Amino acid sequence: MREMKTTKAIKAIAILAIISAICACRKMDIDPQQMKDITLGEFPIDTVDSHHDWNLVQQMMVVVKVDVPDDDRISKVQILTGNPYTTKGTEIMAEKFTQSGSRVVLTFEMPITENDFWVAAINRDGKYYVVPSDNKDVFSFTGSDVISNGDIHQPTQQAFTYLFEQDFPLPGDFDFNDVVLRIAKESPSANILKLKVTLAAVGADKMMGACIRLQGINYDDVESVTIDEGTRFDENYPVNRYFISNDLLTKAMDGSAVINLFDDAHWVLNPTEKEGRIVRMHYNTTKYVKEDESATMPEQTRTYTIVAKEGKDIFSYVTLSNIDPFIIEAYNSLCMEVHTYKYKYTQALWQFHNGQTADDDHVAWAMLMPSSTFQYPVEGIPIGRYRNGEIFGAYSRFNHSFGQWGRNKDTSRDWWKYPNSAQVY
Repeated sequence: MREMKTTKAIKAIAILAIISAICACRKMDIDPQQMKDITLGEFPIDTVDSHHDWNLVQQMMVVVKVDVPDDDRISKVQILTGNPYTTKGTEIMAEKFTQSGSRVVLTFEMPITENDFWVAAINRDGKYYVVPSDNKDVFSFTGSDVISNGDIHQPTQQAFTYLFEQDFPLPGDFDFNDVVLRIAKESPSANILKLKVTLAAVGADKMMGACIRLQGINYDDVESVTIDEGTRFDENYPVNRYFISNDLLTKAMDGSAVINLFDDAHWVLNPTEKEGRIVRMHYNTTKYVKEDESATMPEQTRTYTIVAKEGKDIFSYVTLSNIDPFIIEAYNSLCMEVHTYKYKYTQALWQFHNGQTADDDHVAWAMLMPSSTFQYPVEGIPIGRYRNGEIFGAYSRFNHSFGQWGRNKDTSRDWWKYPNSAQVY
């Protein structure tokens, strides 16, 4: 472990020396081609698909006729990942409150590799009527395929996992475990949005903050943000905030609403000081505990309730793939934001580049995984390597590997279902 860290540090110092020589002190002024060459030389995949968008999610829409025979007490409909009468751990991908006799349109997201889902109508007593998708886009509850008897495994809200690398714009080790967030969304009404955020792991050595930008939601349209649990992620943080303000809600440079999560990921999982400094170790990213280097800590969860101003029904179309969770790190006198590829060059709270981004390297420093239980790589193991014909890493099964997907975005799209159990947490 020490040798691996030393090698990585030497390499990072060498790259840093090159980049520092061409950087301004207030914002990045890096030659795009030079930065691209450095990044691609270190990325685990030697030939990245030039059309890659690193997307694993598809958008779906269905129409539901709320026409349950002999039950006029239907109160809502749901789109589920499975049949709750037979399957534990089913998730709610979409839901709407309604009534019998209505016709409801629901939009939802699911992995691009999946086709099956279930549609449910629920009455005021909590009784479920469910039907399978069967490649339909219009559903009713009058056929012989309706299931309505048995014990229900109560579904939970759909959650996705967001993985972050700490070293942007420098190449990292691409184990994508420097910050791991799991986020679930619920919209009990068009003017209320609930985001349940879990910090699952911190596999980094330096201080990092985190926020969620609500893409398409205007800051001025939000009435309030509260935390259901009553305390912040980093309650009693002993030093002044550096990356974010004390407010839960802040305004992005584009006018959109930003939820401030925490200023220091390490403090969230282990609020401890040693000799006047915050303790920084790798939390929940190794399968062993080593003094002063790694530890296993309980995950931390906070639920944010966001309420729109009166008359602003703005949350109906918020999805887990169009929100913009990002981390913030310090680099070369800058505060750098690390976003998923979809928002890679977004400057939400901090200005950190000068607009020279047209010559993109097609590399992601953060990824959205369409799974609430995605197993991220252990410390120092790349999520997937494919260079010079070698396939290696936490997701490296042939024809189901991250590396093959990186080379061709239309192949191995199910790679995230095939972990190497010895190399994931």
